Amino acid sequence: MRTEATVESSEASLREAFQQLQGGSNAIPWWERRNLAQSMSESFVVGTASETAFLLVNHLAKDPKWEVRVTIAELLPVLPEADSKRLTELLLADSNTYVRRAAERAIERRKRDLRVAGKARKSADQVSAQLQAIEDEFGKTAATKSLRMAERYTEMLVASFVHDLRSIMTHLQVNCYSLIEEVIADAGSQAKRYGVRVRNDLQLLESSVEDMVTFTRPVPTERLPERLAVLVAEALELTRDSVRKAKLDPELVSVQQDVPESIVVPLARHQIVIALANVLKNAYEAFQCKGTMRPGAIRIAASTCHKWVTLTIEDTGQGICDEELRTPLLLTPGRRNKSKRHSTGYGLPIAARNVAAHGGLLRLESREDEGTTVTILLPRESQ
Repeated sequence: MRTEATVESSEASLREAFQQLQGGSNAIPWWERRNLAQSMSESFVVGTASETAFLLVNHLAKDPKWEVRVTIAELLPVLPEADSKRLTELLLADSNTYVRRAAERAIERRKRDLRVAGKARKSADQVSAQLQAIEDEFGKTAATKSLRMAERYTEMLVASFVHDLRSIMTHLQVNCYSLIEEVIADAGSQAKRYGVRVRNDLQLLESSVEDMVTFTRPVPTERLPERLAVLVAEALELTRDSVRKAKLDPELVSVQQDVPESIVVPLARHQIVIALANVLKNAYEAFQCKGTMRPGAIRIAASTCHKWVTLTIEDTGQGICDEELRTPLLLTPGRRNKSKRHSTGYGLPIAARNVAAHGGLLRLESREDEGTTVTILLPRESQ
């Protein structure tokens, strides 16, 4: 049976292809095996590759056709370190010169990517160190004010970028979407795949620009009394819809809610719903690995104390490493998580900004492999 559908990298197609290959490599024509290897690259780049994809990569690295092995060698820079190291050793010892050269180029590309990431990390560490120095010399309030000033400057720059980007995107989208539809309708499987990728990239670009707009747009000053339980339910439903659109099952994660109906807070409704939805989205993503959702639990609880309402969203997911958690720039926009297909790096920063605009505070605590707790403090009276 031919496997043109495998180029779309759906999990069902990958499983079907893997089962066919168990009967021998010739069960699928070699050019389709090569296309299959190429089609999986995006899932490794964004960290959504399934267990079946990993099995296929390991199988195709030993394919009898050198053209297929070359394609696997080209995937080495985007594979997890352990898998990349193992396959690199295999492909560097390959009998075919083209395969060995492809593996060597992949090694250099991986080193180059690590250098770029290291420079970016060094810059972030320098800013963190400067903020810490300000705190040590002048106190936490001064450091917080310095960070807020930097954020305001960032907001002004982003607003300027967004204006120019929107002008470019208006023409780009109209022309590209029309072209992509023609390609997908009329072209062969490889052209279709590239068309789909361009469309997905355009959609991510659009999401990024919209998140920039959301982050820089002033939060409305009008506050109306809102039942917190109603806003939590609305944000939870938005998040579950988002999980379903990613073709994952939100029901695998149990949600316990303990938000009294009696808690009423003066809020700008839409901004707080967005903030809660962004936090909940992160909580659900803590249970995602290799394109699947694993079982877990989320607990949402609220209480009042004097002039404050405390809302906690706690998950039992993968957590955040100590190094990432300690940086003062954790809630600063632009720290895109490349392991998430649709990440723009603005989710938690928007949540923290919307809460701060209400005179509140968003605090994050986490332990790697144990879970994360986000605590939101909101004043019971308008600020």
